[in-house]
Amino acid sequence: MKKDVFLFKQSVISLIISAFSILLTFIGNYEGNAFNVIIAVAAGVLFWGGMVYGYILLFIINSHRRAAQKNRSSYRRPGFLCFFSNKPAFVIDILLIFLIILNLVFIFVPVISQTVWIILIALLLASVHMHGLFNGINFIYINFLNNQKESRK
Repeated sequence: MKKDVFLFKQSVISLIISAFSILLTFIGNYEGNAFNVIIAVAAGVLFWGGMVYGYILLFIINSHRRAAQKNRSSYRRPGFLCFFSNKPAFVIDILLIFLIILNLVFIFVPVISQTVWIILIALLLASVHMHGLFNGINFIYINFLNNQKESRK
């Protein structure tokens, strides 16, 4: 289904927006002027809204996949528990491991600025979301749909 590929792309984009909305905390301030308050509220709305929207889309894709694969038993561990299951997931998993190590190192380095730490947290959060998406069975389903579409051409 062409629609599922589009929904998957939207899910990826909304989860990335959710993760990087943390960076708006640099500008937002509930005690500042009107602009700062609007940015502070927007950061929260983008974070939670993007996350909820992204996972709702993933739930819709999952229901479409299950309906398309009625007769097949396709049990797999959840994407968050799988590692290195395909090429994009391999790249994302390496990045995730690197960011976890970097965050652990910078926890114990007192001279690191809060700006660098918040950027690293946003990158780590985005890589955690992408790790779950690209290692999951729904990504395999999306790849199957893409390959099916290419073979028709």
